Amino acid sequence: MKIDQTLKAESKIEERVFTVSEFLDFINEILRPCRAIVQGEIGEKINNYPRFTFFRLLDENNSILECFTWKERIESLGMELEPGMEIRVIGYPEVRRDKGELKFQVERIELIGEGVLKKQFEILKKKLAALDYFDPKFKKPIPRFCENIGLITSKYGKGAKKDFSTHLGKFGFQILFYDVRVEGLLALPEIIEAINQFNQNFPKMDVLVLTRGGGDWESLQPFNSEELVKTIFSSKIPIITGIGHEDDETLADLAADFRTSTPTHAAKILNENWKSASTNIYSLERGLNSSANRIFKNIKEKIDLIKENLNSKITEKIKRQKLDTDQFLQDLIKNKDWWKEKIGKLLRQEEEKLNLSSPQLKLKQGYTITSDESGKIIKEPAKLKVFQTILTKFYKGQVSSKINKIKK
Repeated sequence: MKIDQTLKAESKIEERVFTVSEFLDFINEILRPCRAIVQGEIGEKINNYPRFTFFRLLDENNSILECFTWKERIESLGMELEPGMEIRVIGYPEVRRDKGELKFQVERIELIGEGVLKKQFEILKKKLAALDYFDPKFKKPIPRFCENIGLITSKYGKGAKKDFSTHLGKFGFQILFYDVRVEGLLALPEIIEAINQFNQNFPKMDVLVLTRGGGDWESLQPFNSEELVKTIFSSKIPIITGIGHEDDETLADLAADFRTSTPTHAAKILNENWKSASTNIYSLERGLNSSANRIFKNIKEKIDLIKENLNSKITEKIKRQKLDTDQFLQDLIKNKDWWKEKIGKLLRQEEEKLNLSSPQLKLKQGYTITSDESGKIIKEPAKLKVFQTILTKFYKGQVSSKINKIKK
């Protein structure tokens, strides 16, 4: 060893001094990202409280994992946890500050075994049916001609995506694909997230298609969950399901707006109206031309009939007016003396009225008319001025005067 070399031991522990609470918080920050899926058998000791539950998971090596979960996690299963029940849980480890014990915080529980899964299915089916989640009156109609389709499935599944796409006709469909897991504990939150994302970001989609290939009771478990039923029910976009095979029935199928048996069946349903429209369009065009010709012919016949009736009516009206005119002239000639006398009498009466109101008659009776030099009639002295010239008209002749004094 050279003399100028220096030996230094690396510090293994930080010099900071933690309180117990601070250290447990520090440990939990490290543990929380360590999410894991654990499978085991529920032990005999299950402590149920109003808001949460403690239980143990055991395995064949007699290892014990203390677990904690909130009450709603168990309620979503539709049945209580029982000793000896085999389950699969997802969550993360955490050291409880009050007791210093390591607990596994359970975020989701999945049952194992066909028997218990069938039992769970029947319990949830009865519960959700009573709450009207499957009632046909709440189902949204599928548009007759869908164009924009949201496809929710796995690109790694058993051909569901390929089966759907292959059997979808060439009718200009716009497909937006959302890749999700379709089995396992992580599948359910991903499917729910996909439906919510379409509703929030693509609300104009015509329909969502939720599909996967066949499977056993365990692999179909995400589609038999209360959470997925409620999400499908709340979707504003209509949802078609095509899950499993012909005999498979899931709670998601019962909640969907339209249920198909397979991914292929879902594609054929969306094709149906487009295919009918394309095959019928030619006969529709021929029928339209024939109908149009028939309509135009009927219109022409009606116009001709109206024209004929109109001409007949006009001729008849002219004849009637001519007869009326002839009759009037004959009556006028026949009674000309009577009319002459009647008209003369009326003229004399009007003449007398005019004479009575004539200014000349007033002048003849001794009245005069006074006006200014421009000929404007003066009705009151207030509008006259001293030294103004005025004209006074008599029955015979008139005089011009100058005003010396005005009396109002």
